[in-house]
Order: sequence, then structure tokens, then C-alpha cells
Amino acid sequence: MLVVSLVLVGIIVGVSLIASAIAALCRLLTESNALSLTMGTLTMPALICALFVYWVMTMEVDDAPPGNVLIGNLTALAVVTPIALLASHLTIRLLSRRALRNGS
Repeated sequence: MLVVSLVLVGIIVGVSLIASAIAALCRLLTESNALSLTMGTLTMPALICALFVYWVMTMEVDDAPPGNVLIGNLTALAVVTPIALLASHLTIRLLSRRALRNGS
């Protein structure tokens, strides 16, 4: 039970860090809150979908059944997307507040 909890916390922390870093970098480069929120949120789900398409294209006979892999990918999308959205939103809010405080 402890291992499952640690894996879940590790996934949440990893997704949050990656989404926050992408959102912060995009905010730094573009100065757009909407674009950086979108990029931070949708980068990881897009990568998960691309990896699924790549797996389908290179699938071999002795691989896992496609239905199981599809369900796993949909579950991963359902877990990763809200975490990335929340992390990106909080990062953009923090950066916007700091920009307002430093600008005045």
C-alpha cells in the first residue's frame, strides 16, 4: 500500500513539475497567460496520444492487446490532464502576481 501511495505522489509531482516548467517557460517567452496555460496543460496529453499512435503503428503480434493499451492511455489522460491544468494555472497566477508586484 505504501508503494502505491508513493507511486501516485511521484506521478502527481512529476506531472506538476513538467507542466509548471512548460507554462513558466512559455509565459517568459510569449508574455501571454492564455497561451502558456494551454501549452502547459496540453503538452503532456499530446505526448501520451502521440506515444499511443506510435505504439499502434509499430505494434507486433506478441504485444499487449490494443484495447488494454487504449484503456490505459485514456486513464493516463484522465489523470494527467487535470493535474497539468491545475499546476499550469497556479504557476501562471504566481508569475502574474510577481510581474504586477515588480512592475509597480
